[in-house]
Amino acid sequence: MITTVKKSGILFTILITMCTTTIYAQQNQNGRGPKQGNRHAISDLTADQQLKMDDLRFKMQKEMLPLKNELQEKNAKLNTLRTSDKPDLNAIYALIDEIGKIKTTMAKKREAHMQDIRLLLTDKQRVEFDLKHRKNNNMHKGGKGQCPNN
Repeated sequence: MITTVKKSGILFTILITMCTTTIYAQQNQNGRGPKQGNRHAISDLTADQQLKMDDLRFKMQKEMLPLKNELQEKNAKLNTLRTSDKPDLNAIYALIDEIGKIKTTMAKKREAHMQDIRLLLTDKQRVEFDLKHRKNNNMHKGGKGQCPNN
């Protein structure tokens, strides 16, 4: 009886280990696990390219942070206006317009950032980069995934 319990325990441990390993491997394939090696997932990046891309990424994050904060504030205000006892439709519309302007500014900054990165790459690297970001953009439209550079 004790050997059966030990065997069950060992089998359970092996099963848990296999499941954990499988989940971890899937996370890395989806780009959601720990980043290792080339963080931009482009082959043959030189150290200079990597450094310049890191600088561009930092600059982008610094520019986007106040816009993201402002967008969150406007969305919170919009929710307040929408749920008031007597909603002011003109104020709601004006706020929607402001939110749209912020989103447009953010989209333009993201696009400029992407083009700045593309300028650093060789033709082969650029194709890889474009294919990767095309896949990421399709994921956003489908609802899964996160923007990597925002």
